[in-house]
Amino acid sequence: MILKALFERIPAVLCQGSWDTDIASIAMCSKEVTNNSLFICIKGMEQDGHQYIQEAAERGAAACLVEEAFWKKSASVHGNLKQAEKKTSAYGELKLPEQMTIVSVQNTREAAAWAAAAFYRYPSKELKVIGITGTKGKTSTTFMIRDILEAAGYKTGLLGTIDYEIGEEKKRAERTTPEAIDIQRYLRKMADSGCRFAVMEVSSQGLKLHRADGILFDVGVFTNLGRDHIGPKEHKDMAEYAHYKSLLFQKCCFGIGNIDDPYYREIFKDASCQVCTYSCRQKADVQASDIMLVNRNGQLGTFFKVNGEEYAVSAPGEFSVYNAVAAITVCRHYGIDQEIIRKALKTIRVPGRVEVIDNDRGYLLLIDYAHNAMSLKNVLETMRRYHPRQLWVLFGCGGGRSAARRREMGCVAGKYADFTVITSDNPRYEEPERIMQTIEEGMKETKGQYQMMVDRKEAMRFMLAQGRPGDILILAGKGHEQYQEIKGDYLPFNERKIAQEILADLD
Repeated sequence: MILKALFERIPAVLCQGSWDTDIASIAMCSKEVTNNSLFICIKGMEQDGHQYIQEAAERGAAACLVEEAFWKKSASVHGNLKQAEKKTSAYGELKLPEQMTIVSVQNTREAAAWAAAAFYRYPSKELKVIGITGTKGKTSTTFMIRDILEAAGYKTGLLGTIDYEIGEEKKRAERTTPEAIDIQRYLRKMADSGCRFAVMEVSSQGLKLHRADGILFDVGVFTNLGRDHIGPKEHKDMAEYAHYKSLLFQKCCFGIGNIDDPYYREIFKDASCQVCTYSCRQKADVQASDIMLVNRNGQLGTFFKVNGEEYAVSAPGEFSVYNAVAAITVCRHYGIDQEIIRKALKTIRVPGRVEVIDNDRGYLLLIDYAHNAMSLKNVLETMRRYHPRQLWVLFGCGGGRSAARRREMGCVAGKYADFTVITSDNPRYEEPERIMQTIEEGMKETKGQYQMMVDRKEAMRFMLAQGRPGDILILAGKGHEQYQEIKGDYLPFNERKIAQEILADLD
């Protein structure tokens, strides 16, 4: 594909070389560059891709996309495409490869998304793309929609927190919303493999960093908004967080929103799509009622009605009903038969989301991804409604994230659990003891009992040994993850497997 074709939908300046340069691939990482690549320079929080132009050239890059600030422009204008005359770096003297074509844009992240969409021939036009955004519930809702559509006979791709399912290929997810180039490549593979639908989680960071640009979303879903992802590396405040979430509904044709959420109006105030509401508490287009929790020999579930029709979902709690109703609303929009929806919901299992670990010790052991105060409160409140003898929770908090989240989670655990084990999660480059001390500050605002143990495996052993018949024990925070991130290393840590090994030792 020629370079000019990649910039049909975004203003760009040709600084050096030719628009007719042949492009064989696109890369944002210099190590992924091959012959005739377009290397896109991204200025990140820790590294600046502009510093790797020479390396990209040595690897065979034919062209490079830079930001305007990097290249001073002067121009004669030809529509959206501008021919620059000078080669002066705004960053000072920097030797650039003379043989490389160089293009500048205002924002390379935004341009990367549109260039990738063009390079992969706008694959979202060949699919029904469904995007789910919200603080919690994205993964479960995504799995529910995917399973229902598959049950109805529609081949469906998935991009989310747990994994990417691309046609016949399945790979572990690196982030909730992949980089723009990866998304477009995956969507193209889905379309080429015969997928009719693509269901994807759309994070606020993905929207903020333009990863979801260049995608034609057929349906967008808003689940809820809670205080999370607020900090120097994410969003400065809730207003910014809500703003970026709301952008999905300026990109989709049909929006579905949880009207019970306090941020519903804020999210949809500038929506350009038709909107359908759902609720568990008030009048809405799709309304759930008569919610009843069930526990059949340790198998948790929930019965409920939607507009008078009976449903059951194989997951506990009101939050599971919200996820199910969102999925029902999406699938009804596509005319999926009600009986197919009903049968699929009964058998859905989402890895690491209130996942039951079988044991012979008489207690109910769960693994859940709850890693913020909102999610932790929901799962603890729900489990309390099953009337356990004692409710236990074990959790830690990730390093490099808001300290407020740590105190909030400590406070929630102290209020809603009978006993809390504070331990490590993904400390990253922080000392785990420091993170745990901040959690303890929140815990001390309550009367909750707790124990602090840095080693997560030993903390698990302690809690699993202390549990008694009739108790409910929750391992929170890791969910589907199979690692601990410590000092830049990803160390194997499969919580499900470790729990089973500990249980075997205890027996």
